[in-house]
Amino acid sequence: MKSEWHRYNLKRRVAQLPPLDEETFNTKVMALSTTEEAPKKKEKQITKKEQRRKEKEALQQQKRDLLEQAKRAMMEKIKNGEIPAFKEDDKLEKGEDASDEVENEKEPEVPVNEEPAESQEQEKPEEELTTEELEERLIKLKLANKIEIKPTTCLFAHPKQNHNFDTIEENIEHMFKSHGLYIPETTYLVDKEGLINYLAEKIGFGFCISCNYQGKNAEAAREHMGTKRHMRIPYETEDEKLEISEFYDFSSTYEDYRNQNVVAAEDTQNDEGDEDWEDVDDDEDVDSQDEDDEDDDELPPTKDAIYQHGHELYLPSGTVLGHRSMARYYRQNLAPERILSEGQGTVIAAETRHMLTIKDRQELATKKRAWGHQKKREDVNDRRAAKFINNQPHFRDPLLQ
Repeated sequence: MKSEWHRYNLKRRVAQLPPLDEETFNTKVMALSTTEEAPKKKEKQITKKEQRRKEKEALQQQKRDLLEQAKRAMMEKIKNGEIPAFKEDDKLEKGEDASDEVENEKEPEVPVNEEPAESQEQEKPEEELTTEELEERLIKLKLANKIEIKPTTCLFAHPKQNHNFDTIEENIEHMFKSHGLYIPETTYLVDKEGLINYLAEKIGFGFCISCNYQGKNAEAAREHMGTKRHMRIPYETEDEKLEISEFYDFSSTYEDYRNQNVVAAEDTQNDEGDEDWEDVDDDEDVDSQDEDDEDDDELPPTKDAIYQHGHELYLPSGTVLGHRSMARYYRQNLAPERILSEGQGTVIAAETRHMLTIKDRQELATKKRAWGHQKKREDVNDRRAAKFINNQPHFRDPLLQ
């Protein structure tokens, strides 16, 4: 009673059904096993990606079939004699004249000019081009992608916003209030329109006006300037000043220097009659003056200044003016050194040794608590300030601009 057949009959007896013989039981078991082993074919849902791939493969197969049909039709025409077959032996026998005739038959309308050479250079990959050809290609691409920006249009706004103004002054005022564009040395600015046109041309080529970042187009440069807060004209180093120096005129600031040169020339004319006298002090003064002139080439002397030495300017009133680069040292308020006598030093040393032995535990505990509270406040302020260290609202990869 351990086989499956006996167990099945026992279950049938409980269900008040007649028993089955062994052969019919085996046939039923075989039928059930075959149906379970057969895989259930479920239709797989086709995704859009697979559908596009199948359509692409079908299109490629259709192109291959069309090419095969064209080849077969061409071969049939060649066999029938409708199209003469091309032989390399004939070309070799005819020489260069035959090649010229074939070229003339193929391209009778194209004149001889530089356009085919340029097209061949453009078709070449970048690896085969020389550095000069690659630079020319990049320049052509930049010129093709250049965007013309009018001087009365906002340099940083998107073209769809239509920030157009009637005058350049209104445009400059808008850029100063909305974007923070500050034009340095406005009192000496002569060509305001030329400066705005230069900045517009720079942005039109896809360059940042602050750090010269090179983007793909003007929109990439505007996006970069917006995220990096580079909507400003750099005017700190000498190169940055020379970049826009053609739009400024500082000749009015050289009048004091010219007047001093005129006075010096008159003094030399008055001293021509005193050539018989020799004075060693005069020679020493000339040498020292030459050395001072070499040091003071950067800043021309003014009328009120007696002399300039290093970073200090001495006025006739006795006031000494310091350069702003040394401001951090001028602001220091150091206590003067106290010169003690031998007896005072001994007394102070004895008092300090005596004070070291006395400790107030309660006062020390209060100081530690105060230090702890101060350190806690500093940590909170540091964590709060760390959130605003970066000017960018969010990260943008410059390679993707």
